[in-house]
Amino acid sequence: MDNSSLHWWLYWPCVYSSVTATIISLYTIVRHLLNYRKPYEQRLSIRILLLVPIFSVSCASGIIKPEIAQFYVDPIREFYEAFVIYTFFTFLTLLLGGERNIITVLSLNHTPTNHPIPVVGRICKPIDLSDPFDFLFVKKGVLQYVWFKPFYCFGTLIYTAWNLPKFEIFLNVLYNISVTWSLYSLALFWKCLYPELAPHKPWVKFLCVKLIIFASYWQSIIIQGLVITGKLGAGNQDRTSGYIYKNGLLCIEMVPFAILHAIAFPWNKYTAISIPYGARMRFIYALRDFLGCGDLIWDFKQTLFIGPLYYNYRNFDPEAMDLLNTRKQSSATMERLKHGLRFTNNGRNSYWVEYGSTQNKNVSNSLEESWEDIAGQRAFPEDPNYPIIHDYTMGHRYSKTMNDLRRDLQSRSSMTC
Repeated sequence: MDNSSLHWWLYWPCVYSSVTATIISLYTIVRHLLNYRKPYEQRLSIRILLLVPIFSVSCASGIIKPEIAQFYVDPIREFYEAFVIYTFFTFLTLLLGGERNIITVLSLNHTPTNHPIPVVGRICKPIDLSDPFDFLFVKKGVLQYVWFKPFYCFGTLIYTAWNLPKFEIFLNVLYNISVTWSLYSLALFWKCLYPELAPHKPWVKFLCVKLIIFASYWQSIIIQGLVITGKLGAGNQDRTSGYIYKNGLLCIEMVPFAILHAIAFPWNKYTAISIPYGARMRFIYALRDFLGCGDLIWDFKQTLFIGPLYYNYRNFDPEAMDLLNTRKQSSATMERLKHGLRFTNNGRNSYWVEYGSTQNKNVSNSLEESWEDIAGQRAFPEDPNYPIIHDYTMGHRYSKTMNDLRRDLQSRSSMTC
């Protein structure tokens, strides 16, 4: 099945929809880059927004040149789809103040959460995110899909090139287990901390990520079933026919997805009107920041290779000891006691047994050791090429003082009239 056999009512609407969705998403991304005032947050928002252009381009190429798209374009889309799930998890973590705040403060206000699936709850203990090992378990559950996806894409190329149906079945079973585990871990995180997430209105953002993944997955299952039953396609081109129709349907759906993403991750809350005194990054540095992978390498290293050596009780010592003492049905307190936590001053203070010594002979004895901190002056060097811009004129115009003055003048003018 080639381009000439596609009906015009399918081919051209799909192409136009793909172009429209790409333009909508790229406009939102560019506006984010021009108002780049919260790098940690906007970096993740742009990475999620980039999912729609990647899907649109890959789906359009799938109906134009399916034989090329299957081998060269689809693996990029598949990997980025998994990467967005991890990015959304990181985005939710950032909204709640970071991993340390979740483990040492927020989770202490909750009792351990039972698994939503009763069968799993009978096998696994309840999830307590105040326990660093439970948090690491949930995080690895989300991240394993990102690690698995490159192997899945490589395996897909193998069974497609050499026609290995048994290997295809085995790989699809592993894929279903991996994606289910990832989404289940994300749902666990959501359930444990929903009261804290609710003020951030995460439902629209959650739907943006879930709907694209579910739409692409379940539509491919349904279309594949139609191909197998002979309802769609015929002869040796069955697989190609199903592939083209699946991508054509996704092209049409990308337009509402692009609009939904623009609503869920808006750029206007980062403008000078919303953040009057906030400096913004120059466009080229903002582009480099969200495309950089330093934060990804660090996080992958901490989670995959270091793991429990970093996510342990001593590195995540709770700040509210009174909450830790009064918690019920939590094994995290007992585990901390087993690892050396001790209380003093009627439970208000704490210390660790045999903790604080070091085996490193290169340790410095200086009392004024230099260190990097965003609160220090070293974070703002006197460099004219430093990649931030202070919009003093625009910011002052929308400051609280000017808004109060503007309202006062408007009230006075209305009284005189």
